[in-house]
Amino acid sequence: MEQHAEKAQLFVERVRAFLVRAREWCTERDLTVQDNVVELNEQGMPKYHAPSLHISKDGVSLAKIEPLGAAIIGAQGRIDLIGPVARHAFLFHVGKGPGISIRAIVNGQATSETSRPMLSGIDGDDWYWIEAKVRRAKRVDESLFLDLLTDVSDYEFH
Repeated sequence: MEQHAEKAQLFVERVRAFLVRAREWCTERDLTVQDNVVELNEQGMPKYHAPSLHISKDGVSLAKIEPLGAAIIGAQGRIDLIGPVARHAFLFHVGKGPGISIRAIVNGQATSETSRPMLSGIDGDDWYWIEAKVRRAKRVDESLFLDLLTDVSDYEFH
């Protein structure tokens, strides 16, 4: 159980660090950002709380950034950017991200195992958005975040 609590705590720290960056990107564009907290209840883990953000402009809700959990298949956590028009998932990847290992059997003998990343574009520990059509991961930076915020909210930045 202690291992699960540590996993949850690490996830909360990663979410908090991302929200600090997102808050900065939003406030630089005169968007209003409000802190919230969500309770997460993941299977096999104790309930825990994680921070979230609500983004608005002149009293009109644009989007929220909400953590979904630390126990995600193929990633070390997920947060979603949710607006009235669409939703985008950001996944936390470590190192080169998830990989595929291949081992061939030749004449009953296993050959050496080769491993390669499942997704291109992952080059270090951070939050990534997966471009679905080409299965390429993109690090969530300010430019991508603002593009995706526009997509989920239909709000145009000037």
